Amino acid sequence: MTLKAISAPRIFDGERYHIDSALIWQDNKIINIIPIDDLNPEIGHQHYEDALISPGFIDLQVNGGGDVMLNSQTTPSAMQTICLAHRKHGTAYLLPTLISATPEKISRALKATQQALDDKVAGVLGLHLEGPWLNPIKKGAHDANLFYSPSIDELEQFPWPSKGKLLITAAIENLDQASLDWLHNREFTVSCGHSNAEIEQLTDDKLMLVSGFTHLFNAMSPFEGRAPGTVGAALKSDHAWCSIIADGIHVHPQSVLLAHKIKPAGKLLIVTDAMASVGSKTNQFELDGETIAVIDGKLVNSQGALAGAHIGMDESVANVIEWGISENEALKMASTYPAQAIQCDDLGFLKPGYRAAATILSSNYESLKVLVDGKVY
Repeated sequence: MTLKAISAPRIFDGERYHIDSALIWQDNKIINIIPIDDLNPEIGHQHYEDALISPGFIDLQVNGGGDVMLNSQTTPSAMQTICLAHRKHGTAYLLPTLISATPEKISRALKATQQALDDKVAGVLGLHLEGPWLNPIKKGAHDANLFYSPSIDELEQFPWPSKGKLLITAAIENLDQASLDWLHNREFTVSCGHSNAEIEQLTDDKLMLVSGFTHLFNAMSPFEGRAPGTVGAALKSDHAWCSIIADGIHVHPQSVLLAHKIKPAGKLLIVTDAMASVGSKTNQFELDGETIAVIDGKLVNSQGALAGAHIGMDESVANVIEWGISENEALKMASTYPAQAIQCDDLGFLKPGYRAAATILSSNYESLKVLVDGKVY
């Protein structure tokens, strides 16, 4: 098959920079990174002046985009629309995220995910189920009437996909050990979120089965001197990654920097928690019969409570760099670390044998193009 290439003054491969170089791929696999001057002139390539090529951004929490919420349109075509909206912000791959829903809707989302993966919808890695196994005290914009603690029999009734990645956010204090063991044994990635746990409820037996913590600091019991809470457990658990929303609204920039200082290398990653308003023509949408709208840059419900985020990955990366995190680290927080969090072994680096996936950014970190599965969008 034909070799293809893109080039730029700088390419960051996930570990180091290549200056005035070209990324070469064939089909859907990276072949190499070489100096532009060494590029065979017969290889058709696009050069991006004053640009940076990074491993493709991966967003593990995307509720919607392009005026579509997965909860409202639980179909492969909706997933495709969401991917298209976020691709404009540099996201190569994402996990469409279903906010707490009925078992019937969860089943539809799981079947839609299987279909999207079978149809190779560009950008879909799997599914993120955010609830309904959450704590009502930390419900956020979720409908607490849908919350419950699942039994193994109930879990076995769902049509789990045979491929792709499954990320499940649950309040771990409300999951019994048997159900948590069942999820772990199915090799699903379990993350603690929307949790009001006291530190004593997050036992070692449970924490060892938890891979991460969802949107650190938001919708979880806070860290206090005499009550470390879920935040304390998240910061203390070296093995567990923490996702964080970097819009400057959900989490104060200084708290982002503090978390980055505390967590081991590779264990703090960016998510957008974006809603249908990203790429929207109206900047508002319906969720569980309630209107959510962008007001003063914030997504809020009728009570004024935060209801997801209105930001893309490129904007998030630009934010954390502005706040003081190094450029290469910010790029890894948006690409390498998310890939590692859900065990995507062929993403997160621009190296031979990895999937042909990259994000091309301008000098001010705005997305120019995205390479997904060997195709430039």
